[in-house]
Amino acid sequence: MRFPKIAAASTAVLLATACGGGGGDAADPSEAPGSLTVWVMGTAQDPLVEYFDGIEKRYQETYPDTKVEVEFIPWEDAQQSITNAVAGGDAPDVLEVGNDQTGNWANQGALLSLDEYMGDWEDAADLDQNALEYGQFDGVQYGVPWFAGVRTLYYRADWLEDLGVAPPANWEELVDVSKAIEEEHDVPGFAAPTDFTNGIASFIWSNGGEIAVQNGEQWEGRLTSPETKEAIDFYASLTTEEKISPQSYVGENELIPLADMANGKLGMYIDGSWAMGQMEEQAEDPELLEEISAAPIPGAEGIAPAFAGGSALTVFSTTEHPEHAFELLKLMGDKEGGKGYADAAGYFPAYPELLDDQSYQEDPVTAAGAEQMKNTQFFPSTPRWTTADQDQKILPAAVLEIVKGEDVDTVLEKANKDLTETLNEETE
Repeated sequence: MRFPKIAAASTAVLLATACGGGGGDAADPSEAPGSLTVWVMGTAQDPLVEYFDGIEKRYQETYPDTKVEVEFIPWEDAQQSITNAVAGGDAPDVLEVGNDQTGNWANQGALLSLDEYMGDWEDAADLDQNALEYGQFDGVQYGVPWFAGVRTLYYRADWLEDLGVAPPANWEELVDVSKAIEEEHDVPGFAAPTDFTNGIASFIWSNGGEIAVQNGEQWEGRLTSPETKEAIDFYASLTTEEKISPQSYVGENELIPLADMANGKLGMYIDGSWAMGQMEEQAEDPELLEEISAAPIPGAEGIAPAFAGGSALTVFSTTEHPEHAFELLKLMGDKEGGKGYADAAGYFPAYPELLDDQSYQEDPVTAAGAEQMKNTQFFPSTPRWTTADQDQKILPAAVLEIVKGEDVDTVLEKANKDLTETLNEETE
């Protein structure tokens, strides 16, 4: 197998080998191309390279003369690379995209409709169906969930053990445990950064609220609903009234509390499974990290849903071999291939039944992530969500204003109006 754009490996991750199983018979082997190109986002690391070696072997069981050529595209270059491909430049046959970007690229004509191919794929019925639906645009399937990562609640396990308390399972316990941590250890009990849409969303969803919903062809902001307002008000109160989260996190994202957590200056905060690797880089005393554990995010009552951020597999619109490309997509995205890549990259598979695998229960952090993966939700499935969140920062900006003392109703009325208008703007 050829890797034309391999970057140096920077992180050691778990190795999972993909093997066995053929590519099916939907595409005629006699018409198979000499090669198919896959674009994968990120950098080439040894476990990922070995994963694709296994994928190529599986594919060649049915299509022995087809090579699988993999190009690793740094995430920061993804936008330009895909844009160039749409304009007629070098293009892949199979493409990985962020699951929240599927609609954007489908709208720009980069992706092939998968509707005519999905019916014969048995594993599709066992995929997370909400994640599968998130791969649609205008009712057409363009992306298939490949893997996902979720955020969980990180906490100092030794501190909670000394206090004789379990990780908080709801908002009331979150406040109580946070105050107990601060009283005992003289550090903030919990971090509630305002520039943190993913974390704020979990509070909204756990209270029965929504950010926006689709009504026919129109999107309606729901930031002013009683449930959403109550959740946002509670999140802001963690800084203003309860004072369990310090002012130093106002206007910041989760990277600031991450550093504090890594150095014993914080009791609890919300972040993804990838955060442990980042904490290793930040920790002045690496042994301290052994005291950090994780649990599902506490909601108003019980586990809060978390955004299942991850990637989707797609077929590029200009491929000359759509059937054979989809057969390759199936191998990468079936239960064996999907779990293999998720394990190699440090994420979770998109199949709920696989989340009970014993390998995820051996470490408290991955066990919490696997449990959280059973409680997920997604942002508005529209190309305009990126503009509303990443460019305009409508939700985090509203939370910031509320924390700074602005009237909740006034702030959310304006934010909801801006959100509704942005989500309904025509895409180019």
